[in-house]
Amino acid sequence: MPLNKPIQKQYFSITEVASMLGVNASLLRFWEKEFKQIKPKTNSRGKRLYNAKDIQIVRSVYVLVKEQGFTLDGARKALKSRKGMGADVASEARAKAQATHHAAQGSSSNSPTLSEGERKEVVRKLKKVRAELLTLRAEIR
Repeated sequence: MPLNKPIQKQYFSITEVASMLGVNASLLRFWEKEFKQIKPKTNSRGKRLYNAKDIQIVRSVYVLVKEQGFTLDGARKALKSRKGMGADVASEARAKAQATHHAAQGSSSNSPTLSEGERKEVVRKLKKVRAELLTLRAEIR
């Protein structure tokens, strides 16, 4: 399920949002209770209607909890520290994970041997990513 799919409609039902993320509607209702940033409107019949901002926040929670392995408390702190930038939190976490994945692929046995300079550059980049991750971790604690 592509998480960066453009949003066309103005409002989506809880079933549609759950389908976008591949989760149950009950999980979205639970996240509404756990994350005060998720506030879908309700219609006269009490049905939840998610707008684009709500969906971005839900996507951020999904990325942090399901893809990055954050605890609910950790995800809550990450969203709170980046107030109003829920999508940026998810993008940042995904980018760091991809950078780590690419760096790990570069050291696989199928890759060509690196020169000493290239190896040092990879090590430098990994140390930089590690430092950034440790900084983020310290921010959410």
